[in-house]
Order: sequence, then C-alpha cells, then structure tokens
Amino acid sequence: MKPTPMLVSALAAVASAAPTTTAEKRTAVDLGAFNNFGFANQDLQYLLAINDFNLQAFAQLAAFNNLNIGGFQSLFVNNAFDINSLLQLQQIALLSELGGLGVFSNFDLSSLQLNVFDLGLIGGIGGFDVSSLVDQSLVPQIQTIIQQTQISAVVLKE
Repeated sequence: MKPTPMLVSALAAVASAAPTTTAEKRTAVDLGAFNNFGFANQDLQYLLAINDFNLQAFAQLAAFNNLNIGGFQSLFVNNAFDINSLLQLQQIALLSELGGLGVFSNFDLSSLQLNVFDLGLIGGIGGFDVSSLVDQSLVPQIQTIIQQTQISAVVLKE
C-alpha cells in the first residue's frame, strides 16, 4: 500500500473519532475576569493594536467549543511583558485565527492542553522582562498607536 492512501486513511479515522460539539453556547465566559480582553500591560496592548487579533473568535471558542481559557487570565490582568507572556500571546493569536476561520466549529476543545510549553532547565528565561528591551523614548508613540487603533469589544452571541 502506498504511503499517501495509508496516511489519508489514518487521518480520516482520527477526524471521525474526534469529539464534536453543537453550535450552542456551552459555558459562560466572565469577560470582566479577563479585563474585557484588554491587556493591562501597555506593550501587549500595543501588539494587540498592530496585529488586530480576533479576540471575538477566541472568546467564542471558550463559549461554544469548551476551550478552557482560564490559563490566559493572568495575561490580560497582570502588567507583565516577559517571554512567557509572548508565548501565551502567540497561542491566543493562533487559536483566534483558526477559530475565526471556522476550523474548530464542530470540535469540543475541552481536552486541549494549553500553556504546557516546558522550558525545562532553562525555565528561568521565561520570566525575562522583555519590556526592558523597549526604548523608553518610544513609549509616547506606542501610546498614540494604542489610542488611535480601534480595538473592538468582545461580545458573545448566542
């Protein structure tokens, strides 16, 4: 048997066995606990402004697909800009983009394990303060960009 049909068969079996969800709201998402999906940290807010992450899709993954977003709460409410924050932001960006495309529309994401990236013995670098690398003379420009960029509110639709 050729490798391609075998691979396709294996993927089809996995896809058919994956848990699915219906298009009904599963859990309540307390937006206030997540600072209404606005970052407390100015540098993270700036990255949100210039990259236009679809946080609406991220919230809908939590509400409709059972995505456990509790591990991201500190990212929104703490004023930290470190490597761990950037890794979490990258996960949010990826999930938001895929969620916005509808990739997860029929999947139950409750078993998806996020924030399990283990830095092992070099774990201390995760807390490196990236904001120490930001030139303080850029802060007024960063604030202006944040203020000029309209960040849309997250609203969960039933």
